[in-house]
Amino acid sequence: MRAGLSTSSIALKQALYFGSDADLQEAVRVSILSKYVMEAQEEIPHVWSDNVSLVLLEHNGEAQTTLQRINEVLTLAKGVLIYVLLKDKDADFIIEASHQGVQGFIECPNEVFHILSILHMQDRRQKGKNGNVSSLFSLKGGVGCTALATNIASHLNDLTEGRTVLVDLNMPLGDTALYLNMESKHLYTLTDFVYNLNRFDENLIYKSLSRHESGLYVLSLPGEVGELDNLNGELIKTIIQSLRRYYDHVVIDCASDLSDLTLSCLDESDSIVLVAEPSLSSLRAVNTAIQISQKLGYIKESLKLIVNRSTSGCDEMLEEVIDSLNIETVARVDNDYLGFNESLREGQLLKEYKPESNVNSQLLNIANMLHNGSVQLEVVKLKARKSNRFDFFNTLFKSKKSEVKPSPSSVSDVDQKAVVS
Repeated sequence: MRAGLSTSSIALKQALYFGSDADLQEAVRVSILSKYVMEAQEEIPHVWSDNVSLVLLEHNGEAQTTLQRINEVLTLAKGVLIYVLLKDKDADFIIEASHQGVQGFIECPNEVFHILSILHMQDRRQKGKNGNVSSLFSLKGGVGCTALATNIASHLNDLTEGRTVLVDLNMPLGDTALYLNMESKHLYTLTDFVYNLNRFDENLIYKSLSRHESGLYVLSLPGEVGELDNLNGELIKTIIQSLRRYYDHVVIDCASDLSDLTLSCLDESDSIVLVAEPSLSSLRAVNTAIQISQKLGYIKESLKLIVNRSTSGCDEMLEEVIDSLNIETVARVDNDYLGFNESLREGQLLKEYKPESNVNSQLLNIANMLHNGSVQLEVVKLKARKSNRFDFFNTLFKSKKSEVKPSPSSVSDVDQKAVVS
């Protein structure tokens, strides 16, 4: 599947909009256009299309009229998602509409441009998500995603007392088995998992998956690339949903693309961990990933950034670029290229090869942050940005439809950001 940087190849779902406010209707259309094709309707149709997966319905204060429309929709299309656009809060109406089967309410105008995030959060609640899912992702290869994924997963395995699984979805040729020194072993693969998907129970799943000597469970890619042909986005979601029922943490090493398979991983993730090097080209790729995540409605708080191979010499310009990305949690991993390579050559994880190293402590902190939300935080004060650099940043991060701009600053401005050290 060919990678791309746009969402134009993503299969769009169909949504119906009921209401007379033209401005609100247009705002809603723009808000959901990355995932839904929206059609406006004045009246409830007598014949309902099976392709409609979302209904958005205005509520202008006439409770009985709105409730009647909700009832008509649910009579015609049982199980369709209904969200009500509220211009005024009415507790009695909200309670009654919830009893009828409305999934959620969107306050206008405050929440209109966050509709996809609201849908995403509600979907996760309804599916009763259990274990955490963290996906390590970069649009540029070679930034150390696999090395970080394997070592962070090993720390998570300690934190969860052996209930962590590392999934290799860095297609077509993943390297998690190489980094874990398991290439010579007969490994249980994704295609094996799919074949047994409907047979799993708690005993079978723990007996089936391959296990590293540290206790970390591993689900690797098949040796034959042709075996990946039958995998699709929905199947990937099913695999992840199945794993999170049995494991406390699922770590995914994603491919460096925006294929349907990768987007399905990100859809299911509690934490989307963007990995970058301290370079302008790498941070530009991070910015692109952030913009796409916004278009797809991912929850802002789910985005984390790891700046890998960080050096002690602070590059003021790069620090300002990182700050302009506006990601709340930024983790630094020191540049220990030699240590990672030596541990790989010895067939050991970094926590075994260099347990006292600063990098190992940083990886443990990141694991704590991903699983418990708790980290050893260092609040750093970033220097005031120089106004003559604004044009440079805007040019660097310019895109066709959106632009990430640095926050306005003055000589007295001081920003604080949580940084995992």
